[in-house]
Amino acid sequence: MSEPTELSPDHKPTEPQHRRKRGAGKGSRKALYGLLAVSLAGAVVSGALLLKPTPGEVPMESLVQSQVQQAVVPLEEALARVASQQAALEQRLAELDQRLERAEQREQENAAAITAAQAQLEQRDPLEPRLAELGKALSHLDSELNLRVTAQNEQIQTLEERLEQSQQAASRPAPARQAPRPAAPPSPSFQVTGVESRGGRPYVGISPNGLSSLRDVHLLGVGDRQDGWELTRIRGTHAVFSRHGRSVDVQIP
Repeated sequence: MSEPTELSPDHKPTEPQHRRKRGAGKGSRKALYGLLAVSLAGAVVSGALLLKPTPGEVPMESLVQSQVQQAVVPLEEALARVASQQAALEQRLAELDQRLERAEQREQENAAAITAAQAQLEQRDPLEPRLAELGKALSHLDSELNLRVTAQNEQIQTLEERLEQSQQAASRPAPARQAPRPAAPPSPSFQVTGVESRGGRPYVGISPNGLSSLRDVHLLGVGDRQDGWELTRIRGTHAVFSRHGRSVDVQIP
């Protein structure tokens, strides 16, 4: 980086090169027009001096002055036109200078923006490895998720097949079931041997099962109990015994 140049106290900022050229061109044109006017005036004076005045003619000085004025008028008009054109050119150059300054300012702003963008890119560079790691992690998660989804789809398909089989089995008519046979009612642990009447009351004779000896025969009246069985009623040739709320009708031989 170059060191700044030290400026003296009497130093004045130099004008841009295009402005210096414009000022130099203006001075050279004025000098040229002046030389042309002087040359033309000299030529007129020289021609007038060569002519000899005749009696009765206009004096030489007046003639020279008139000719000089006639020659100078077109030059002045030309100078006026040139000055007008020069003013227009100077105005155009001023506009161009302003455009150039704005272009230079925009160029500086663009350069600053480019520098800032480069700085941001340099700051983003350390993030690239992290972004690469995140990309790998996302890819791994995506693969694992696809595997899980595939397994779940297979499970769902298996369940659907089982459900369909269950529905088909349910739609089939069920085989006719045989009605359960009614359980045989409990019977007393003794047998009725007969009926007889004593004192106007009927009694039934009972003996343990498998015994037929008269010594084993007992008489039961209505309301009597034997082995938990209560004789509740004697009806013709039937005796009704009850136990735990269940009744059994036993035929009397």
